[in-house]
Amino acid sequence: MSDMLSDRIMMVQKRIADSCKKVARNPDSVRLIVVTKTHPATVLQQVIDSGIQDLGENRVQEILEKVPHLSGNFTMHLIGHLQTNKVNKVLPYIRWIHSIDRQNLIEKIEQHHSGEKIKALVEVNTSGESSKNGCLPDQCRALCERILASRSLELRGLMTIGPLHGTETETRAAFSLLRKLAESNSDLLSDMELSMGMSGDYEWAVEEGSTMVRIGSLLLGERN
Repeated sequence: MSDMLSDRIMMVQKRIADSCKKVARNPDSVRLIVVTKTHPATVLQQVIDSGIQDLGENRVQEILEKVPHLSGNFTMHLIGHLQTNKVNKVLPYIRWIHSIDRQNLIEKIEQHHSGEKIKALVEVNTSGESSKNGCLPDQCRALCERILASRSLELRGLMTIGPLHGTETETRAAFSLLRKLAESNSDLLSDMELSMGMSGDYEWAVEEGSTMVRIGSLLLGERN
């Protein structure tokens, strides 16, 4: 698995570099987050040992089960929906939350966290799909302002998920909208991170300005 994983990581990093070249970007401006949902802690350790420091999980329960068994230098990103009743359990194990999408979630985090600020991204529903989490685009600024005032969270940027079965045009439009939201709110934060792009659309996302891509199945195989 380790040799195959290293080869796959190199392949993805090359594709990121190729996408950056198309739009005159520095490949170092894109962070690769390996999404390890449903994979055991042994696989996460192999990812860390391969030199990848950023791991992403969708579910709180998996973070609680896996992180205590990991060693080495790594950063855990919660990229999935966070229920308020699970906030106090997961906060000690994560450094980034990509899915801040409502005021009461911020308030709940503040009730349970008083240490080093957790880096936060506002999740925006840029595709208009009712099945997706994320705030509406016109709610984005208010959430950014609320995070800036928070004692527990540090505003670092925005996140979105491309349309489920979107064409290239539709997917790029969703990513472009997130970039434009970052630009229109640059007075709040001038260097916003843009977390967008997964295994099926990360190259388009990079061309549209993504600074964080969340890759799972392309690196680790299909999930159980």
